[in-house]
Amino acid sequence: MLIAIATVFGLSACTEDNENVESTVSNQELYDENKATIEKMEARKDAPAELAAEPVTQAEAKEVNIKDNVTLKGSIIYKELEGGFFAFITEKGDRFTLHGLDKTYQKNGLVVEIEGITKPQMMTITQFGTVLEVQSVKVLDASKVIDGTNTH
Repeated sequence: MLIAIATVFGLSACTEDNENVESTVSNQELYDENKATIEKMEARKDAPAELAAEPVTQAEAKEVNIKDNVTLKGSIIYKELEGGFFAFITEKGDRFTLHGLDKTYQKNGLVVEIEGITKPQMMTITQFGTVLEVQSVKVLDASKVIDGTNTH
């Protein structure tokens, strides 16, 4: 009987040791997984801000396009700086450097309505107001066109 009791206690001890080993392995696996996750999070935290992507909704993207797309009335003026360029001065006095203006409308003094996209971040050597990428032009008055006259 003593042998039977010792055998039961021995088996019981082995079972407890196996459970402890299994729980230790499980705890170690959890520790390793958590450590790896924490390391990834810390690596992201140290990444430069400009590399972090920020989601842009479709509404925000449309808002930017609507804001930058303008329709303006004014006069096309020829400026002789650096070989010459055509500028645009609105009825309110705002100044624009025109990009993509068709040769048909490159006339000094031509009064037009221009639809285009403003490019305030773009720089030119003209330094004459904001760059305006021309989308369409409607002639309002061609009687004020001045041929061969210098305008500064």
